[in-house]
Amino acid sequence: MSGDGSGIRTRPLLLWAGIGILLVVAFAAAVGAVQRAFYSPAGFVTAYVDALASHDVATALSMPGAAPTRAALTSARLPADASRELLRSDVLPTLTDITVRSDEELAGGEHKVTVHALADGSAVTADFIVRPAGSVLGVLTTWEFASVPLTVAHITVAHASTFTIGSHTVDPRAAAPDQPESAFSVAADYLMFAPGRYELGHRSLYLHADPTVVSGSPGRTTEAVVDAQPTTGFTAAVQKQLNAFLDECAKQQVLQPAGCPFGVVIDDRVQGTPTWSIVSYPVVHLTAGATAWTMDQAVGVAHLSVTVQSLFDGTVRQRESDEKFAVSLSSVTIRPDGSLDIVVAD
Repeated sequence: MSGDGSGIRTRPLLLWAGIGILLVVAFAAAVGAVQRAFYSPAGFVTAYVDALASHDVATALSMPGAAPTRAALTSARLPADASRELLRSDVLPTLTDITVRSDEELAGGEHKVTVHALADGSAVTADFIVRPAGSVLGVLTTWEFASVPLTVAHITVAHASTFTIGSHTVDPRAAAPDQPESAFSVAADYLMFAPGRYELGHRSLYLHADPTVVSGSPGRTTEAVVDAQPTTGFTAAVQKQLNAFLDECAKQQVLQPAGCPFGVVIDDRVQGTPTWSIVSYPVVHLTAGATAWTMDQAVGVAHLSVTVQSLFDGTVRQRESDEKFAVSLSSVTIRPDGSLDIVVAD
């Protein structure tokens, strides 16, 4: 009986021991899952990129080491005065298919975590450097960015004063106010989130720029140039004003209209008043100069009608002649009110 009774008492002990082991295994598995998801380098970086995918700028910037303080930017050798104007949710691209490609342990306990994603459908990759920041209960390691995870775009707008990103128009002189109001090209440094893919451009009444793509890397500065070029409307407006200038020249009833690109010298005696008309206007082709738009020499034709008397034999004849001339523009600028200031080269 005692043997049977001992056996009966042993079974519950074995049962409870088995349950305890299962609980320990389950707890260890749960801790491991939590560690991988939230307390690992990959989990920390994924949480950051997920915040960007949700367009949650505040959460992303509040993560340890992510805030672009002056000290953090200086330590990362990034421009400390870079504008924060583009750190906004409505500028962020749509991030999908976020995956951690690798987690490489570096010297000193740091990790380089490589993340791949699609930004508005285009592949982007970013490397983040993180380091241990402490622990929870002495078991779960917490992490922080070892270097600010933002990128800086040095954006130059050539031949214009603003650029577009999404639905926004940005003026680099607001970020770098030392640039003169009349500057032909402007530039400034802008903090941006990575990974990402941003299209910059320019559109205005007289200028247009093809899209320029910025895909910066965390902790690095990338150069981007928005190259604004004349629209057909700009060229047509300059053509119209040049034609009007030449028409005014043609109204001068002299052989050499003052301040004008055409005229003739006649050795015979002129009778009456000469009259001019424009046969063909020079075709405008604008190119970017150092401080303004310019136009190289272009050829036109003016017609002269005048009565002359020969000094040799006194005969009188009507002279009708087409006179070629060349004209160039030394400066074409767009005033703040949208009108054009055109200077004809001497």
